[in-house]
Amino acid sequence: MSGVFIFNKETILEYQGTERTSIRHFLKVLARDMEKVFLEKYEGGKTTILFLLDESNPENLEPEQFKIEFSHDLSQMTVMAGDDLGLIYGILHISENFLGVDKFWFWNDCEPPAQSMVPVEPVDYFSHVSKTKFRGWFINDEVLISTWRSNGSNGEVWEMVFEALLRCNGNMVIPGTDIENPVYKKMASEMGLWITHHHAEPLGARMFSRVFPDKKASYTENKELFQQLWREAIREQKDNKVIWNIGFRGQGDRPFWVDDPAFDTDEKRGALISEIIRDQYDMIDEIQKNPICCVNLYGEITELYKQGLLEFPEGVIKVWADSGYGKMVSRRQGSHNPRVPSIASPQDQGPHGIYYHVTFYDLQASNHLTMLPNTPEFVKDELTRAFDHEMSEFLIVNCGNIRPHIYFLDFVSELWTKGDVDEEEFLSGFVSRYYPSYTTDMSNYTKAFFDAVIPYGNFEDERAGEQFYHFTIRNLAKQWIVSQGSQPAKNLFWATGEAGLKEQFDWFQTKAADKLPQWEELASELQALAGDSQDEEQKRIRNQLHIQVHIHKNGCKALYRFTQAFERFRAEDHLGAYLLVNDALNEIRESLIMMQEPTDAKWEGFYENDCLTNVSLTEYVLETVRRNLRMLGDGPAFYQWEKQYLTSAGERAVMLLTNKTKQLMDDQLAEKLEKSMEQTYSDGTNPQSINKKKAETSPASR
Repeated sequence: MSGVFIFNKETILEYQGTERTSIRHFLKVLARDMEKVFLEKYEGGKTTILFLLDESNPENLEPEQFKIEFSHDLSQMTVMAGDDLGLIYGILHISENFLGVDKFWFWNDCEPPAQSMVPVEPVDYFSHVSKTKFRGWFINDEVLISTWRSNGSNGEVWEMVFEALLRCNGNMVIPGTDIENPVYKKMASEMGLWITHHHAEPLGARMFSRVFPDKKASYTENKELFQQLWREAIREQKDNKVIWNIGFRGQGDRPFWVDDPAFDTDEKRGALISEIIRDQYDMIDEIQKNPICCVNLYGEITELYKQGLLEFPEGVIKVWADSGYGKMVSRRQGSHNPRVPSIASPQDQGPHGIYYHVTFYDLQASNHLTMLPNTPEFVKDELTRAFDHEMSEFLIVNCGNIRPHIYFLDFVSELWTKGDVDEEEFLSGFVSRYYPSYTTDMSNYTKAFFDAVIPYGNFEDERAGEQFYHFTIRNLAKQWIVSQGSQPAKNLFWATGEAGLKEQFDWFQTKAADKLPQWEELASELQALAGDSQDEEQKRIRNQLHIQVHIHKNGCKALYRFTQAFERFRAEDHLGAYLLVNDALNEIRESLIMMQEPTDAKWEGFYENDCLTNVSLTEYVLETVRRNLRMLGDGPAFYQWEKQYLTSAGERAVMLLTNKTKQLMDDQLAEKLEKSMEQTYSDGTNPQSINKKKAETSPASR
């Protein structure tokens, strides 16, 4: 075949340049990808791809930029760059564009098609320079991937995280939270990534209270011990590419003054943080001249900065954080929701960056197992508005456990690379990559997902992730049981205001009822589309949108049934309440079955450590409420319901023994009582509550 470069099984991969662990790693990745694609030998002559790292940069390439050119006889392709990341991006460009290896091939089960060879048009290519200088992921709340194994290895899981990030044109990472961070920091550095740090872990140092559990975590009392930890962290990382996070919050992801009440004014708090930041900067500068540093304007820090109470060294990147739901305002903490704008003003001296969430954890309404409940249009508007305010030096994205969030991780990577993206074109390209046989359906269902989300507040970003259902049920259940329905759940005042418990139940019932029909319809349609076949596209549907929709549908319906149960409880209809709670319980169990029985053995155990949304804890709580209702309505003999509704009229009339068999356990009893709803008893003993429940099978009947 003339006029093209022939890329095939026999193509030689050659490297010239300074020895770099990161480049060697990705040459092995490319060789792995070639083995996947080129399954048979091609009899067409050998070719070579030369990867050239020339740090003198004769082509005047920008940092991280690469160039591809071809020899006259088309026997050699040369990929050249002036730095290691530029060459890594060149390697991955060949993997994706010539071999067809998808950015998320591992996370979305999308292997490249086999070919005997790939003809490459000999057109010189210069890569684009990214809109955002430092761009990457914060591997945060990573409870699923911290325990899950791929091929028996947790290390392989993290390697696939970092590979996907680099395929998305990222160059920076916070490699885990707390004790996970140092474990995979070395791997991330060896794969060429810049390292930065959690806003609660300045300089990536060990947490004070872990090292000195008997000492008070007070900087004024133990300044030397804090500085000891910081110097240790600086020495450990001094030879790596680091964007040093400087600042001070406290022991855990909360303000330090929660544990140190001496700092009882904003002025005192701002003065201490400013002092600490200057101390940290000077310590870094002693070891690494002209360090790149950032400070997170997060939560309460944004408020202090806006009041002019914080001072930073010149050149420090100010990282502005979103609400946790994608809006560039300060986050809600408890019921405190000042929504301080998190956008740099013209008078704010730069450089500036962004900390953005596509997944969040706030014990209220956030998304962890499902994708961001706000729309791509909304995300684009927020990030491009920030870019317009010169906030493109730095963009770190909270990416959770990767797999549930690939839609938005891919979307944001387009923004950090190009500065803009067409939402419709992106959606079309996304579904074409993963669901080519179902593009129209999957485009419509993806849009339907966002249409079905519950808007729970007064602001456009206040839209419910799956934790809205689970934390609400658990908070309401606790107050129901503890106060026997008389005292409100204060932890829910952020949503309902200072309302009574009945009003809280009513408020959440209205929210759930409004969107439940949409979730039910979407879940049904995706179930029909995905089926149970082993077709790869249908499996991807089940592994991604299908399971996320069901988690929402199950949670929404469980919350709705739970609020109905409270109504029956207040009417002293314990059996009706018991059956409605059982309905809620069955919804939650449906989610658990889907999470515990994946379509592929590869994903077994992925959701096992779901300790944040914690669907199984909601199951436990609902079982507890169900038991409590049976205690009230069926105790102390625990045979009255069985006798009254599940035995014949003659058996009920004759009472020679209290019972002839062991009392049924709740699952058995509830199942039998549910079946009895389908019958009409000739003697009229079907309870009024069950007839009422039959009339309230959907929100539309209300």
